Amino acid sequence: MTHGGDVYTVSKLLGKNFKHIVDLSSSVNPLPLPAEIKEKLIESLDFIDRYPDTETRLFRETFSQVYSIPVENIICGNGSTELIYLVVQALSPKKALILEPTFTEYERACRLHKVHVEKVFSLDKDELIVLVEKALSKNSYDMIFICNPNNPTGWLFEKDKILSLIKRAKDTVFIIDEAFIDFAEEETLIYHAKDLENVIVLRSLTKFYGLAGLRFGYGVSQKKLIEKLKNFSQPWNVNTLAQVAGTEIIKHKEFKRKSLEFFKKEKEFLEKSFYRKGIDYFPSVANFYLLKLPDGGFAKYILEKGILVRDCSNFCGLDDRFIRISVKTRLENERILRELENWLDIKKQEVKIEENNNSSSWKSQKICQ
Repeated sequence: MTHGGDVYTVSKLLGKNFKHIVDLSSSVNPLPLPAEIKEKLIESLDFIDRYPDTETRLFRETFSQVYSIPVENIICGNGSTELIYLVVQALSPKKALILEPTFTEYERACRLHKVHVEKVFSLDKDELIVLVEKALSKNSYDMIFICNPNNPTGWLFEKDKILSLIKRAKDTVFIIDEAFIDFAEEETLIYHAKDLENVIVLRSLTKFYGLAGLRFGYGVSQKKLIEKLKNFSQPWNVNTLAQVAGTEIIKHKEFKRKSLEFFKKEKEFLEKSFYRKGIDYFPSVANFYLLKLPDGGFAKYILEKGILVRDCSNFCGLDDRFIRISVKTRLENERILRELENWLDIKKQEVKIEENNNSSSWKSQKICQ
C-alpha cells in the first residue's frame, strides 16, 4: 500500500468489516468531533442539493480572524495533497529538491509534471540541513519541498534554519508542508509566508483535527502566488460538509486543548515503553513514531491480526525494517506494544535456533574430520 489508512483493502484481504481493523498506519486524531460540530454537519445536509462555495469564503474569513492572515493570502483544497499537485502544475518548476525520507507525494507530483528531481537523504536531522546547504551552494533549484514536522521521522526543523535557507535561495520557491504543525505551532511559517515571495505553506485539517474522511487542506502565501495557484484550481474542490467542519474546528479551542493533552500523555507512555522494551524509535514531535526493527516482516505479521501499521519500505532510503505507528487510544497503544514485544521475542528465538544450528553443524564437521 502506497499510504497508510487503507482499511478498505485490508478488510477485503482479511474478510473483515473495515470497522474492525485497528488502524495505526494513519496519523489521524482518534478523539471524536465535538457534539456541536456534528450538529452543524447534520444541519448542513439541508444544503447538499446546492453547489459548495467555490471560494470557501466562510472558512477563509474564519481562519483570517483566528490567525490574523488576510483572506487573499489563503487558498483551500481537497486535502493538502491536492494543493501539492496544484503548486507543481501552476508553477511549472524545471528542477526540484526533496529532503528524504519524506512524504512520497512530492516526488510523485514532480514526476507527473516532468520535473527533474534531486534528493538529499539522511537519518540525522542536522546533517540533512547541512546537505541542503551544500546542494544550494552547487546548484540552483526552482522548488524545494520541506515537510515540517517531517513525515515519517517526526522531526521538527527550527523555523530560523528554514528561513535562513529561504533567504539564501530567493529564486527558489519553498513548499513548506505543515500538515503536523499543530504540535509545534510556535515554529509555523504562515506569518512569514504571507509576505515572502518564494514561500508557500501548506496545512491540513486531516491529521490533528481528524477530518480525513472529509478532506480539507489549505495554503498560505503571498497574494500574487495565491492568485497564480487559483488560476489552476478546479471549481467546487472543497465540499460543503468539509467547509462547515473546517470552519467550526479551527476556532474550537477546547478540542485543540484536549487533543494536545491527550497526545502528550499517550506519547509519554509510548516513549517510556519503547525505552523499557528496547525498541529503537525516532524522537517525534508529532502523533506518530518511526521505528527501526531488527528485522523486516512485522507489518505483514501484524496485518494478519487485523492491525494495520505503516510499512515504510516505499520511503526513500528505508526498507521493511522501518515501520511507522500513530498515537492512538491507550488500549490500542498497549496492544501494539504487546504485539511488538511478542514479535521481538519470536525473532530472538529464531536467532538462537539459527546460532544453535550453526554450532551443531560446526561440531558435526569437526567430528567428521
